[in-house]
Amino acid sequence: GWLYAHMQRFVNPTPFGLNVGIEYLFMAVVGGAGHLWGAVLGAMLITLLKEQLQDWLPRLLGASGNFEQIVFGLLMVLVLQRFAEGLWPTLARWGGRWLRPEREGRAAAPACALPARAMQPAGALLLEARAVTKRFGGLVANSAVDLTLRAGEVHALIGPNGAGKSTFFNMVSGVDDPSEGEVRLLDAPMQGRPSREFAARGLGRTFQHVRLLGERSVLENVALGAHLRGRRGWWAAMLRLDRAEEAALLAEARRQIERCGLGDFADRPAASLALGQQRVVEIARALAGNPVALLLDEPAAGLRHLEKQALAGLLAQLRGEGLGILVVEHDMEFVMNLADRVTVLEFGTVIAEGTPDAVQRNPRVLDAYLGGAEPAAPPTSATAASAVLEPAA
Repeated sequence: GWLYAHMQRFVNPTPFGLNVGIEYLFMAVVGGAGHLWGAVLGAMLITLLKEQLQDWLPRLLGASGNFEQIVFGLLMVLVLQRFAEGLWPTLARWGGRWLRPEREGRAAAPACALPARAMQPAGALLLEARAVTKRFGGLVANSAVDLTLRAGEVHALIGPNGAGKSTFFNMVSGVDDPSEGEVRLLDAPMQGRPSREFAARGLGRTFQHVRLLGERSVLENVALGAHLRGRRGWWAAMLRLDRAEEAALLAEARRQIERCGLGDFADRPAASLALGQQRVVEIARALAGNPVALLLDEPAAGLRHLEKQALAGLLAQLRGEGLGILVVEHDMEFVMNLADRVTVLEFGTVIAEGTPDAVQRNPRVLDAYLGGAEPAAPPTSATAASAVLEPAA
């Protein structure tokens, strides 16, 4: 609008009326909404068609009028029926059939090696939170929380809803800064540093809700996780001087996909996968960054029993490869069968820490999950709490 006013030196509402808005909608739908080249294709096609139709239709019909709107409407119906995503994505898919073998060849044989981080020895301290506190005004979400994560272990962080688990996750991954206390990653203080530096130093994370680019392939989604391992900038990318590095990134992404057992789905759109597979794609994307510590926020949420078993097998495999895994999860059966250590939060404070067996028998944990243990019959309460923390098959 500003450019139009600047060039015309006069503005009236006509160029911004309903008909023009509909025309822009035609351009987006026909070309392909969400695609830059789709916008160019749609604008070019509609503009050229409009000019030709305005000349030929009155001659053909022997009357004057905006007959091109009828043709555009029929074109819209045809595109929505045959090419629901627009013409450009369809053309791109057709072209991809010819270009995909070349891309796969480049990804399979990269011309350069990505920088790799050495894994820490088993038992090495990876992540440490010391007396971490987070305040939101007068609300204390976490109060003096201590927690450590070591290489080659799965550490579970559990607690009732509202216990402050996600807030703590945000502080130890750089999303939020603690109000008090200290967070150290590989023995380096991380206060005030952005999450990008946490990732660059060796921390990978997934979030509670799946965050994938649904129309992009699984391979492209996972490759995003390795972007910090690239060294070429936007200038090299614009001039296509980064092809060797891009091939290496795609090869690394494919390796992580196969590592997570989704090799057959690498070239499919991420949105076409089941929820459990999408969560595994997010784990593969985090692994593409070559982390030493992996933070998983409710990875088993919404998964079926067999999907949970497959996820538990993958996490056990990663633990065996030397990763430290910190997991927030509400499924107690999943947690107790997988974790080496468990930390329990209630109202933002740590009420228990230890092995799964010890935590399940802790009276404060029983109170937190059952709303209060029966003082007259502690064994019965412990048995009831065990049933809650370890559901029957």
